[in-house]
Amino acid sequence: MRTSAVLIAIPALLLSACATTARTPEEQAMAASLEASSIVPASQAERQAVRSQDLLTQAAFWAEALELNPSDREASVELSSVLRQLGNAPRAAEIARQALALYPDDADLLFNYGSSLASSGRGAAAIEPLQRAAQLDPASWRPLNALGVAYEQSGQSEAAQATFRQAMTLGPNQPSVISNLALSYALGGQPETAERLLREAMIRPGADATVRQNLALVMALQGRFEEAEEMARVDVSPQMAEANMDYVRSMLTSQRRYDSISGD
Repeated sequence: MRTSAVLIAIPALLLSACATTARTPEEQAMAASLEASSIVPASQAERQAVRSQDLLTQAAFWAEALELNPSDREASVELSSVLRQLGNAPRAAEIARQALALYPDDADLLFNYGSSLASSGRGAAAIEPLQRAAQLDPASWRPLNALGVAYEQSGQSEAAQATFRQAMTLGPNQPSVISNLALSYALGGQPETAERLLREAMIRPGADATVRQNLALVMALQGRFEEAEEMARVDVSPQMAEANMDYVRSMLTSQRRYDSISGD
């Protein structure tokens, strides 16, 4: 995105003149023309380069692109994805939903919409768009992984596990899929199976701190709090690790289902 230094001050001068005198039709046309030409759309090279920047920079870039052109499909896909990664799932879902009005059969937008709904805890609402995304992109494991999350959130554990296993056939080495399947087993009262799967996920390329934290959680569900807290401290402060263990203890006493499954 580039702003023209020569033109940027002229609309301001015209606006100040209008404080006492109404614009003529010619002035209005000139102002509209200047304002429209003061922002130059980013080139394809700039769009590609921004993907290597931090998430906040990407969000600002794609938000500006979408403001400049509300029908920009690429900007809608990228902005909704980045916002979800930044933790603003409701806004990500809204961006994707609006774009789907123009591109109703776009697999990327359907995936972003459904994933954002699931990230907001709205698993039942996420099922339909994620099913469509999986149908439109049958070679990808990502929509199936997110769909499994949606099923689990809506209480359909058997469907969730079947979907995670289907995702594993397309992405057999994806640690997030294995981790999600493990958490589904843990939710179903099989923490030993969950632990085995999570240890398998940890040695896969690309495994991140989320897998280790999920393993700590599953250990805690088995009553191994000291061991779980020690593992949790690898990624979080001792205070945070202790707070997490306290939360698991309270969850076990209240039989509350946890919501740690991720759609990525």
